Amino acid sequence: VGPLSARKAHYAAECITAADRFQRKVAQPVFTEFVVRDTQGQVAELVQQALEAGILAGEPLGPWYPELDDCLLVTVTEKRTAADIERLAQCLAGVSSAAGISAN
Repeated sequence: VGPLSARKAHYAAECITAADRFQRKVAQPVFTEFVVRDTQGQVAELVQQALEAGILAGEPLGPWYPELDDCLLVTVTEKRTAADIERLAQCLAGVSSAAGISAN
């Protein structure tokens, strides 16, 4: 389960940062969690948009770390499919056709 989760988290980080608006905040190795920075600074709005599409996109870090107000903590487990991950990345990039992933 561990190696599968790690591979999926790496894939998610690659998919999300393929959009110009996201960068990895820290270039450290990933297990199941990683932090991305939204260069447009709209993390709360993106999380809400994803939630409305049925996607749990991640946790905005700003409420706990004001200096990371433009950052999102993303967690991926072995339960997510490649299609789930791709829909998450599309939704975060602002593609409106990203609806449909289960939030559980």
